[in-house]
Amino acid sequence: MAIANKIKRCKTDSYSGMEFDNADRLECNNLLSIYHIITNKTKDEVALECQDMNWGTFKVVLTDALINYLHPIQDRYEEIMSDSGYLDQVLAEGANKASDCW
Repeated sequence: MAIANKIKRCKTDSYSGMEFDNADRLECNNLLSIYHIITNKTKDEVALECQDMNWGTFKVVLTDALINYLHPIQDRYEEIMSDSGYLDQVLAEGANKASDCW
């Protein structure tokens, strides 16, 4: 939900369609670049896919892609944070390594 809210609030412009590399459309270029990176699609593939989208449509597509991209990271974070024994072990190992350096 936080991701969707952040994307919904992204600054947009009044131009139609999505495009890369237009100096007058920095926000569009930034959001398309994020989509390009997290989907592993080529810039040409993204440009073709998104060229006729409006902001409302693109923001939903970007939100879905970000959620899918971040899901494994969020799962791992929750797993680590819920295991206090593991955290204590990592902290103790780090403290031992740090004290060995002195």
